[in-house]
Amino acid sequence: MKHLLLLALAGCTASAVADPAGSDSPTRRFEHDMMVRFHMHESYGLVRGIERLLLRGKLDEAKDLARAISTAPDEPGMGAWAPLAARVRDQAGVLASAKTLDAACAAAGALGRECAACHTASGATPEFSSPPRAPADKPTVEARMARHLWAADRLWEGLIGGAEDAWGQGLDVLAATPLPAAQLGATREPLAKKLQGIAGGARKGPADHAVVYGELLATCAGCHATR
Repeated sequence: MKHLLLLALAGCTASAVADPAGSDSPTRRFEHDMMVRFHMHESYGLVRGIERLLLRGKLDEAKDLARAISTAPDEPGMGAWAPLAARVRDQAGVLASAKTLDAACAAAGALGRECAACHTASGATPEFSSPPRAPADKPTVEARMARHLWAADRLWEGLIGGAEDAWGQGLDVLAATPLPAAQLGATREPLAKKLQGIAGGARKGPADHAVVYGELLATCAGCHATR
């Protein structure tokens, strides 16, 4: 789990945040900012790990990580943001109690939304490094999977960090016409079309990012499970 957490943290940093107590003490501000950054990084790694496990169909392992978030004790110094942190833990508890993979994916989207709300309220906005260029679109299952993984990363940035450009880029990739049934197989073709439909619908107008993300995550996980 520690290895997974370190991998997940490698791509995220946090901006400085304001001290709710309004103290002008440089030492107090530094200590407070470091506490918030540590809390944010720790939670970010666990939530990202949950997403990866769900994509691979590992429901029990994902629920274990969610349980770790839901049962974490209150951290000192959170102050006015403690209620928001409690909402994150509560939503993690919902995920930890999920009975199905689809329910867990929906809860993962909602968990990302609660994390984003806490970031917005605290001023601790994730800063993502410039993404690599999207993999080339070739008419092979392997190439499409690489593009879908790239798109999933962009959607995550849009959900957790309010990066609307990244959100749109992810949807654009997932809304592409799927490969033919001859390549995908009879079981995966309907899921590929469903993925296209969800992404295409979300591109047409405002939509709840958390709901869309959960639906896309569940569809991807279902497709992977048919291999």
